[in-house]
Amino acid sequence: MSHREILAYMKKILLPLSVFGSMLLSACSDDNTVFNEPSPIRAYETDAEILAQFVDVDNATGAFFINPDKKITASDYVVNRSREELMMVSTINRDKFTRDMEAVNGMLRAVKQSGNSTAIIYSTYSSDKLIEGRITDTYGVTRSATRSINGNTLAQMVVTSDRDDARQFYAPRYVTMNVSANSSSRFYLYQLSLGDTSNPDAGILIVAGVNTPQPCHSYIISNNGNSDWLSVKGMNLVGDGTLSVSFSQ
Repeated sequence: MSHREILAYMKKILLPLSVFGSMLLSACSDDNTVFNEPSPIRAYETDAEILAQFVDVDNATGAFFINPDKKITASDYVVNRSREELMMVSTINRDKFTRDMEAVNGMLRAVKQSGNSTAIIYSTYSSDKLIEGRITDTYGVTRSATRSINGNTLAQMVVTSDRDDARQFYAPRYVTMNVSANSSSRFYLYQLSLGDTSNPDAGILIVAGVNTPQPCHSYIISNNGNSDWLSVKGMNLVGDGTLSVSFSQ
């Protein structure tokens, strides 16, 4: 066999071997590929705390909703880090939070449509809001510019998920009401009935909110009825926590 024939024969052998070797290298390379592990889902409470900061109130429907455009800190107007955190919330945790929120919204819509509430008091992460309801000649509710801390205390009550509370006391024409909610649930809903012995439900206040570090809020109740006595009964409708209410002159 000539030298040229030998070279041609070796090319025929080496070409398949080179292809086979490339396939082996490719297989080894594939086996050693490093895949990025999926990011673990954060604890629900961590994501729920972020979502709670973006909860707002729709004035038209009286329902809570998540407002992604809400600015949480002053620096968010420059670089919106809070929104970046919101975008990192897992779909699973967001869906659970939304279900809890919609359970409260269902009751709020029913209250608003019934027309029986004198006012609904909302508390969110950044502020409180009062939306007036049924106009009554007996009681009116307005926001107080400042919290009353030095007034003469007329009555105090504590409502929990396990216990309603009621008080009856002498009330002047205008009474300051301080409201503070501390809930282990993410959302809460309470009802305060105002009246006298003849009509204990003459005025109905709904207190709703998302559990936040906000301090208590103050409101002015105008007693326009014929009685100098005011009876108040509180009950829990949604949530597991405590609503503290004090009345002062």
